[in-house]
Amino acid sequence: MTTSTKVERLAVRSPDGVELAVWVEGRGPAIVLVHGSIQDHTVLAALVAELRTDFTTYSMDRRGFGASGDGATYSLELEFADVAAVVDEVAARTGRPVVLWGHSFGASCAMGAAELTRNVGHLVLYEPSLGLRYPVGWVDRVEQAVAAGDHETAVVMLFRDLLDFTDEQVEELRAGPEWAGRVETAPTIAREARAEQRWEYLPGGMNRIAARSLLLSGSGSTPDIQDATEMARDAIPGAQVRVLEGHAHIAHRTDPALVAAIIREYVTR
Repeated sequence: MTTSTKVERLAVRSPDGVELAVWVEGRGPAIVLVHGSIQDHTVLAALVAELRTDFTTYSMDRRGFGASGDGATYSLELEFADVAAVVDEVAARTGRPVVLWGHSFGASCAMGAAELTRNVGHLVLYEPSLGLRYPVGWVDRVEQAVAAGDHETAVVMLFRDLLDFTDEQVEELRAGPEWAGRVETAPTIAREARAEQRWEYLPGGMNRIAARSLLLSGSGSTPDIQDATEMARDAIPGAQVRVLEGHAHIAHRTDPALVAAIIREYVTR
């Protein structure tokens, strides 16, 4: 199928007035994509390239990232409302419910948004992180590094301590073209971590999610991340988990064709 490679930028106003940038590409049914921590929508480029033959992709920059604005205050509820605002705008433009996909912290935001709007037809969450627990004092040390202007150390701590990256893998990332952008986002690490740690799944708390829901979990992801995915599965009515064998936390980057195929199959079957 021949598709247009033209990319458009859509501006969506969040309920608290923050302007959110959304990047539109492809053709077909709408899928809203929500990135995770320490990088903007460009981290989804490989997945978008696989999806745009069958979907119109709407890749948002979360508040504080990329071309989106940020607010004077921060909370998970604001992030949930941001994603819901984008979903509702896209549904209004297309006249039908959307597919909503999120990764990691972005999956958490997508899950919260799915409670706020009925315009999500399918919900696909790749290892949401609500309820994730951090080593004692870890968030404080990240905040101290950022306050001292050492943003790079904060980013290294995230990859090394939470995702079990080796020193060699961290050095490989540091040499890559995305590193500088990640370092710029370091001030968002602690606020997201504190929001995750404070989260508790209340009985029936996710019962308002009406979308068909699929969670993706890497067989090689850390036990804490796998546990957070299981907590989300238990909280969402009727949710299923699909394990990505041989993959960890970033299969949408290491094997975007696989993740796109799973999304396509789930939406169309």
